[in-house]
Amino acid sequence: MTLNPVIGDESVPRSFSVEEIRDAFAATHDGYSSDELVISDRLREAFLKQLGIDPADPEKFAEQAAALHFLLKVRKSGKLDVRATRRNSVDVSVWNDTAEIAIRTVLDRHQVSIDDVLCDPRLRAELQDEATAIGQDAPPELIRKAVLRLRKIRRLRPELVLRVADWQTQVLTFDLDGIDLDSIPSQPGVYLFRSEEGYLYIGEAENLATRIAQHLDGSHNRGLAKRLSLAAADGHPPVTLELHAFAKNSPGSKTVMRRAYESELIRSREPKFNLRP
Repeated sequence: MTLNPVIGDESVPRSFSVEEIRDAFAATHDGYSSDELVISDRLREAFLKQLGIDPADPEKFAEQAAALHFLLKVRKSGKLDVRATRRNSVDVSVWNDTAEIAIRTVLDRHQVSIDDVLCDPRLRAELQDEATAIGQDAPPELIRKAVLRLRKIRRLRPELVLRVADWQTQVLTFDLDGIDLDSIPSQPGVYLFRSEEGYLYIGEAENLATRIAQHLDGSHNRGLAKRLSLAAADGHPPVTLELHAFAKNSPGSKTVMRRAYESELIRSREPKFNLRP
């Protein structure tokens, strides 16, 4: 499985007034906050329909994202002026690891914000595709709620090394069950083994295809090797693979830079079977 959709949209979404957004929110939020409306299928659909936007129409996806972005902008500017009187206090901690991996994958792939992912229906669907690949029973609204909780506790802060250079990165994900090694690029890069338990192991390689084949043939890391051998067994969560493949003229083509990238990911994402750099 490879996930890397195009999210571009040539259409120009309509603009909204503060009053229009405020009135639509007041009529449909059912007492919940704007964040809750954005992640809830029911509230989001009602809000968009109030604005005359069909949530299921692909030609309206850009307009849908614009409306939700503007709702959050109005809230942040203090102009929403509609009280939230209800809270959805469901415990989503069991989904934290799955949500973190899924949202980081989408953010790294597209270089967008968390608000972009939650507002744009295409990125939102991609977030759920990634979450489902990690934990097949991942409930969409709880994954999105876990993302908001993780942001609130600052667990999703972007790594500095990813921001200070143009890495020219292609981010790909694969299910290890039945993976086709020919589909793995022979480029320099960083690789991440993941499961619903969290990040398992992060490494770097001059040739990703060769390095992944070595791991699957019997990893030098005994903890990872044992976990990979159990990946297809009953009762064990499946393992997925995330690749950050660098272009030839990327800073990541140099070993010292690639190792800096790898070390920063190990530091912030705390994989189970790595020694800390």
